[in-house]
Amino acid sequence: MGRESDFRKFLQVKAPAKSRWLPALETQPRRNVNPMALPDEERLSRIRQSLSDGGLDALLLLYPDDILMATGMLPASTHVAVLVDGDGRVSLLTPWWREAFVAEESWVDRIDTFDWCKRGCQVDPDRAVIEWLQTQKSEQGIRKVGAHIQVHHYGPNKMPSECLTYGRIRAALSSIFPVVEDAGDHINQLKSVKTSREVGKLKRAHQVVQAGVQAFYRLAQAGIREIDLATEVHCAVLRKGASLGIDYVFCEMPQITSGPERTVIADTLSNHPTARQLQAGDPVLLELGAQAEGYWADITRATAVGEPSDLLRRLHQAVLDAQAAAMARYVPGQSTGEQLCEASWQAMREAGFEQGITHFLGHGLGFAYHEDRPTLGPGENRPVLPGQVTSIEPGLYWREGSRPVGGIRVEENVVWGSRSGEAEILSDFYRGLDPAAAEF
Repeated sequence: MGRESDFRKFLQVKAPAKSRWLPALETQPRRNVNPMALPDEERLSRIRQSLSDGGLDALLLLYPDDILMATGMLPASTHVAVLVDGDGRVSLLTPWWREAFVAEESWVDRIDTFDWCKRGCQVDPDRAVIEWLQTQKSEQGIRKVGAHIQVHHYGPNKMPSECLTYGRIRAALSSIFPVVEDAGDHINQLKSVKTSREVGKLKRAHQVVQAGVQAFYRLAQAGIREIDLATEVHCAVLRKGASLGIDYVFCEMPQITSGPERTVIADTLSNHPTARQLQAGDPVLLELGAQAEGYWADITRATAVGEPSDLLRRLHQAVLDAQAAAMARYVPGQSTGEQLCEASWQAMREAGFEQGITHFLGHGLGFAYHEDRPTLGPGENRPVLPGQVTSIEPGLYWREGSRPVGGIRVEENVVWGSRSGEAEILSDFYRGLDPAAAEF
């Protein structure tokens, strides 16, 4: 009793700032909120349907991208827990210092807080979440809950709480709820199909990365170091986010690789910018991942220092043709990730560059840099659905004998449409090889 009563002493239940269940004549003043913090009814409807289909009373969400989907808010702290019930009501527990932000940025119906890290308070945050769940189970009569039990990361970014597995909390679930099911597959499927509002958020993220691409083409000249070019791209992204009034922008350090020896390596996680200076004739690649208020863009562009060689031009055109072939192959709800990848590979083979193919076509993204579905590659037999968002990033990494010529990769992010061949390109800005022709 002592530990539970101590917790209840610090737990503060707040009246909903903007509940959809308040009486029509509610006299409590409502604060002015960002319209984007009003409920995404399309998203809540899908969650309700998923709960009904799975026979679940509620979903428990602990991880940043899951919480973003269900609340419209990036949690920006560890030990934020969300319960969504079968009626679409959203309850949230957060450390006390995030309360005002949650009320302003999310559409949750109930906000509870706990005094973790407040002077004089000895609160175990895992225990706080566990006891909050016990309270919610009793108050809401939740018997069957779904949660993300099997946790793994799709990389490559590290977001707040992404590395936490919440092992103690997950281990305690079976002692709280009569039935606990691993709903990871349901949650991932929900995240993979974006709502119209979420696509709008993704478009804002692509406005932000466009500024970085513009800086890349403008500054990729002989003499600049890779690390300095990456820094300028990074700064351009952050400045653009601020100019658009976006509250939070996170940008991975842009990956800049230059010259035949470095660009011919397709492993982007190894391609950190170095002190190498760009030289005339170099191929140069930019890999850029950034998120605006939790919604991700992930793009790649290629250019050349000075006049591109004829071979680089042909490689670049083959990559663009491979993108077009994948989109042309798309039939909603029928084409698999494997089929779309094969269409792009076939286009590059027909251009004579089969030996330069080293990786798959693309991955899901949106709530995370890399989502677990859909993947566009060999063995991926799930059909690609309207509303799913993926990268399309064919690449060619070319050698003539033992001599490296260089790599060309162009990465777009697309929303797959409801008609055959329909894919809206979110990153629909300059993708050419010649920086002199760049227009924004």
